[in-house]
Amino acid sequence: MAGIVWYRKDLRVDDHEALSRACSEQQTVRALFIQREIETRGHQHVTFERETLQSLRDHLGQLGIELTILQGGAMEQLSRFIEPEDVLYFHRMTGFYEERLEQEVLRQFTACMYETQTLHLREDIGSDELKRVFTAFRKRVEESGRFAEPIDAPGEVRYVEPQEARAMDHPHTSFPFAGGEAAGRARLTEYLERPVFTYKETRNGFDRDDSSKLSAWLANGSLSPRRVMAELQRTERLHGANESTYWLYFELLWRDFFHLTMRETGHRLFRSNGLRDGHLTWKTDQSAVDAWMAGRTGQPFVDAFMREIRETGWMSNRGRQITASYLIHDLKQDWRIGARYFEQQLIDYDVASNYGNWAYIAGVGNATRTPRFNPEFQQQKYDPTGAFIRRWMSSETTEK
Repeated sequence: MAGIVWYRKDLRVDDHEALSRACSEQQTVRALFIQREIETRGHQHVTFERETLQSLRDHLGQLGIELTILQGGAMEQLSRFIEPEDVLYFHRMTGFYEERLEQEVLRQFTACMYETQTLHLREDIGSDELKRVFTAFRKRVEESGRFAEPIDAPGEVRYVEPQEARAMDHPHTSFPFAGGEAAGRARLTEYLERPVFTYKETRNGFDRDDSSKLSAWLANGSLSPRRVMAELQRTERLHGANESTYWLYFELLWRDFFHLTMRETGHRLFRSNGLRDGHLTWKTDQSAVDAWMAGRTGQPFVDAFMREIRETGWMSNRGRQITASYLIHDLKQDWRIGARYFEQQLIDYDVASNYGNWAYIAGVGNATRTPRFNPEFQQQKYDPTGAFIRRWMSSETTEK
């Protein structure tokens, strides 16, 4: 008999209740990760995941736990790996298909499911709030002043970042992402030491410390949102709070809002009309979509961002808003095409944040208005010298 810790988008040992419970309740603990097909994902995404799994294997090894990585269908691989007497421990994930899989797992195996993917629990917030807009949700959670506290790893772990050079880094990248819990914890420490105190002023920029870049580690769970929140509050206690530290907290609330909304609304965010009633019909012009994906629309600011995501697997939040708006409102294309492309390319792809933000720009999500971003105006405001455009529209970039 063993405790089986089933890893998904929670690739860490810190603040991992399923791992901690398995270690406290079972004499033998094994860990399992079932990898999905990689053909549909960008190479940066694949590399980031591989590094993350290497880090997880090392950290689990320090706890005396072996990590097994399998490929294929989740139910098929779980059935092959789990013995009849074993107990399965895992975390709840956000997503329509994820929820269906979890219910099937709970029916078929002796299993325990826990929650550490969000700061708040839906039952603590109240589902009525999730049917409204973000402001109502924010006021509710700020009034309560509560969020779930993180728990420490079930044993001593030495978090060591990999030292080898990374060939995946593009010379123009705004940030050299490295996968794994150690790298995520190091970035969190580095960001909270200084850059966080100017976050509100710099968050629309395109360079290394203009934003936290924590979303990549939050997306695959090598960083826990509860750990980020706890460390942010610790920083505020030690060095004082300001509008910028609040703004990082504000962004964590947006992440929670999108996750809890998707859990409340099931598959609706994947429909053409999103959370709206009725049915919307979107056209598809493949040549326009291909030009947008390739960064060849003729709109320099849009094209620069699209080349950045293709080459690095990353794009700033401002860039995501501008390029999404351009695809939807200027090219008049189905917003879900853009959401699926970002799903393939982004190293920080998160199903709830990705589809929630795309639906918001398309006017079919949790919004009281349909936002539209004029790329010429945005460029004059955020890249007035054209430095970002030149970085990504140079001959070295376009000749690939």
